[in-house]
Amino acid sequence: SDVTVRTLAAQPTLVVRGKVAVDDMPAWLCRSYVAVERLAADAGTQLAGPPFARYRPLDSEFREFEVEAGFAVADETEGEGDVEALMLPAGPVAAAWHIGPYETMAATYEAVMAFLAENRAEALGAPWEVYHSDPVTQPDPTTWRTEIIQPFIA
Repeated sequence: SDVTVRTLAAQPTLVVRGKVAVDDMPAWLCRSYVAVERLAADAGTQLAGPPFARYRPLDSEFREFEVEAGFAVADETEGEGDVEALMLPAGPVAAAWHIGPYETMAATYEAVMAFLAENRAEALGAPWEVYHSDPVTQPDPTTWRTEIIQPFIA
């Protein structure tokens, strides 16, 4: 995967947070995205991009994660219930595209981390994944497009 660098502005988001086992992830993500879409619609807030999720592993075997899943939104909006208002950070990021099933993303993550090491940069916080393909309407996982974004400090 080719890794590119760009600078992001701080981005308001609406997310659902939780501790989620890998086996429960697809159903949990689906429920979370629906809850965020519902709150954004009720608040009159426009979604500002495709769904994303930010993962922090809770064990060394990657069986459970702390997850934030939701959407960037056009305007800062108050959360309600399980939906929280957060910000994705401003600053430089290393980004790489992964084409294919989610189960094969490790190589793309490794490419991002190798890029940071080669450029004497350090990961700053957890990366996030932006899902540019909808598995429901695009059932062939070999065509799924996911962007991995890792903030860093030089």
